[in-house]
Amino acid sequence: MSDQSNAVVRRGAAELSGVVRNVQFRSELRGENGSVQVLTFQLEQHDAVGKQLQPALVELRGLSLEGQVADGEQVTVAGKWRNGRVVAKEVVSQTTGASLRARRPPLWVAVPVAIIFAAFFAFVLYFIIRGFSSVGG
Repeated sequence: MSDQSNAVVRRGAAELSGVVRNVQFRSELRGENGSVQVLTFQLEQHDAVGKQLQPALVELRGLSLEGQVADGEQVTVAGKWRNGRVVAKEVVSQTTGASLRARRPPLWVAVPVAIIFAAFFAFVLYFIIRGFSSVGG
């Protein structure tokens, strides 16, 4: 039987605590709409008896990032597991008391953009289907 004590559940909601290691910041281009800010770090964790667990990769991304975090800080991360990493909604430093969040587009911008995209997609799909039905008839 294998030792499961070092296993960490890596799916669904995530709320982890640990020490920040290897902080990296980058900016990714997002077409003509500007860029997205991305912060990644490893979260060093220990179990109840002090045994080191497998580090978790944490990623926070948004139009801008509010707050900061540094190597060695004790933090709590809230987010979701996605593709082997935690996509964080918020990082709270237990060391400084500061919080780090990603600023995302406001809902009043995101909803109309999604509706326009869906309408355009439906319009294109309508003409594709209509074109195929006229070829067969």
